[in-house]
Amino acid sequence: MTSVADTSAPAPESQRVRSAIVRAAETLVGSGIPVPPIEGKLLRPAVAAALVPSSCLDDSDTAFWLGALAIQMVHEASLLHDDILDDAATRRGNPSLVAAKGVDTALVLGDHYLTGAYRVAAQAEAPSYLLSFIEATERTVAGEIEQARCSGSLISPESYESIIRGKSGALFGAAAALAATRIGEGLTVDRGSFVDFGVRVGALYQRLDDFLDYCVHADLGKPPLQDWRQQKTTFVLHLAGIDAFDLREPELLARLFDGDEPVMFRALERLENEARALIAEQRRLVPESDDRLGRLLAGWMRIATAAYRAEARSGASAAWVRSAGAPTPASVEAEVVATSAGLGGPSEWPAYFGENSKTFRFASRLFPASARAKIEGVYAFCRYTDDLVDEADVPPEIARQRLEVWRGLSRRAYEGADVGVPLLASVMGEMARAEVPFSYADELLTGVGMDLEPVHYERMQDLEVYTYRVASVVGGWITELFGLRDEALLQRAFALGHAMQLTNILRDVGEDWRNDRLYLPRGLLREFNLGPEAVDAVARQGQVSDRWIDMTESLMAVADRHYDLAFEAIPELPAFYARPVAVAARVYQGIQEEIRRNGYDNGTLRAHTSFTRKLLLGFGALRELRGRRPVPGGLTSLAPQDA
Repeated sequence: MTSVADTSAPAPESQRVRSAIVRAAETLVGSGIPVPPIEGKLLRPAVAAALVPSSCLDDSDTAFWLGALAIQMVHEASLLHDDILDDAATRRGNPSLVAAKGVDTALVLGDHYLTGAYRVAAQAEAPSYLLSFIEATERTVAGEIEQARCSGSLISPESYESIIRGKSGALFGAAAALAATRIGEGLTVDRGSFVDFGVRVGALYQRLDDFLDYCVHADLGKPPLQDWRQQKTTFVLHLAGIDAFDLREPELLARLFDGDEPVMFRALERLENEARALIAEQRRLVPESDDRLGRLLAGWMRIATAAYRAEARSGASAAWVRSAGAPTPASVEAEVVATSAGLGGPSEWPAYFGENSKTFRFASRLFPASARAKIEGVYAFCRYTDDLVDEADVPPEIARQRLEVWRGLSRRAYEGADVGVPLLASVMGEMARAEVPFSYADELLTGVGMDLEPVHYERMQDLEVYTYRVASVVGGWITELFGLRDEALLQRAFALGHAMQLTNILRDVGEDWRNDRLYLPRGLLREFNLGPEAVDAVARQGQVSDRWIDMTESLMAVADRHYDLAFEAIPELPAFYARPVAVAARVYQGIQEEIRRNGYDNGTLRAHTSFTRKLLLGFGALRELRGRRPVPGGLTSLAPQDA
């Protein structure tokens, strides 16, 4: 039974576990104990750490991390022995030790890790854990022996369960026993319950690994169908009613993936149900848990769901594609929680959205640090929301499910619930504390959802509904975040969002058209005697006509009127807010001049302002701001914004 391939870069939590184990291992230098390379995903140590509330575990707790290292050493020994039994050529993308140095070397080193692990486990200074560790090691070896004995014949579900609880689950049980030693007074159940819980986590992991073995088109970094070729029983075969290893591989895959309710879809549902049950049980075992284990399990489900979708994209039967295109709500929520939790904390958000928000990054440097952190959180929320539905080959129905899950998580976080996503805890929490209406986030999510189908707008008024939802509400949100709630001021914030989105639409005409989107109102195009063929000629060949130039200038004029409306309000803002808003407005407006410089080819060329140009526009905006004065009588004395 092979291990789940690592399909993404290590998350920050994995980095923490790895660093803590490496530091603990340094205390063993000169002891004669062979310490394996601290490689792989370190899932068993990660489970041990995730079960302990952060307040109960310090990275410098050498005894705990040595206990975790002992578990990893047994696991590494089992991998070496597996490679010998399977005659494996590779391990973690490199030649296996047995392939490179032979059976004798691999066998001796595996034994050395195994015996050394006992000495390391003793240094965890926890007798109850040491006993659990010894029992787990014995069960792991017994499970390996039993699996080898049963290879070549399909065994009963009961025998299969016994094997995976031993071979795969036992070390996770030891990890849970290690966690129990650090929970201390908060422990409300006996440690045996912790061990059993860990065993169930390990069994889930093995079932997930078995599931992935049949996903032949998923890029998992390992050969598929190894279990089938080695004639090893899996729960998937039980679900399929297969009672012999006599099918050719295409026939096997047809049995697993074809039909109105494919076997693999039912297998995925079982994995999801088990993960949900474990998450609920963990909360009962450790009420004060910070849900890191829940996020880990959600990540496992994300891998399974992605692998299943890869099969759907490979050109399987229609029923298979339909089922892959409609994953269960639980799998969608697990995926969204896992990916969004991976965004980390505030220090990581600017790098996440910065590549696609260069103008904002430029202007945001003028904010004081505390204000900038709030705004960066809002922009990270917006960027992630957009990314949820903008993945290249995700069907609209799945993107819509993701969006609705994100809406629900956001609302729950706004209401004070811990949904396991640092971004939402920070951004929605800040929004609620500042009494900013959740309707801003709700409108944004609705606006992003408008892009899920081919986009066409008939009138400017129709387009304004879209620009309000995806851009204007962000200006209102940020303005209210700083306690500014004057209605006339908010209307000017909405105007700036509308103007910037129109500029964005003009810049991206070609890219949008090639993605079956047209934001330019059809009525506007007809006004200048332009049809779809004219848009296509610009988008694909850069063929710009005088009529195209006139239409572009017409829409730029609309954007300019809204930039000017917005600039009326900027002197009314506090200085810390006025300066970056002024710079962002004029720098973004400057994109329109770059479109002119490109000869109005916004089909094959993408206008952008250089850093030098941003500096010039930014200094100009600050000079303009200094020369303006607040409107006598306030903004309400001005004519309503009807541009």
